[in-house]
Amino acid sequence: MSMLAFALPPLSLSIIFALALAVAMTVIGVTLLFTHDRTQEDLEQSIDFSFSRESLRSAFIYYRLIGYSMAGAYILFVISCIHLQWDGYQIFAENNAIGAKPTWANPLLVMLFAADLVLRGGFFDFMQHFDLGISHIWMNRKNWAFVWYAFVFRMFFGLTLLRIIISFIWIYGKIRRVKEAAKQLES
Repeated sequence: MSMLAFALPPLSLSIIFALALAVAMTVIGVTLLFTHDRTQEDLEQSIDFSFSRESLRSAFIYYRLIGYSMAGAYILFVISCIHLQWDGYQIFAENNAIGAKPTWANPLLVMLFAADLVLRGGFFDFMQHFDLGISHIWMNRKNWAFVWYAFVFRMFFGLTLLRIIISFIWIYGKIRRVKEAAKQLES
């Protein structure tokens, strides 16, 4: 007799993919928010040394790489949701109520649902407070695992956008200070 009193059901490929994506989004989001300071410091030093086209190009490359990670997460999340549905998981509902009837969403609706989560992650409570949305499908609140998965996706975008805004404001402030210092030297 086994030491375990119960056995875990086998995980489907769609669940494994969703778990891996959730872990990857969490790690990337936390890394971007807290530990990407080395790239930020390199950008600041290039601006301090001399503000040029090259330093501006480096900043845009940095932001473009973050944008690629966001686009990749969006695409993979949509694919994951479609795959979860194909495996029979009822992850969507017709409205946001707990007892809402589960529904099937076509790929376009899944893309709109994911875009809705992106906007909610980016604008935080504004969209939630005013019940704004671009999709008429919601998470199936009975499927608690999907609720948490969608939360990780939404927070990934929220944290990433927050980091971009903070970084951009900081770099923009540095550029303005360097330009002002250059103007004062010319005077």
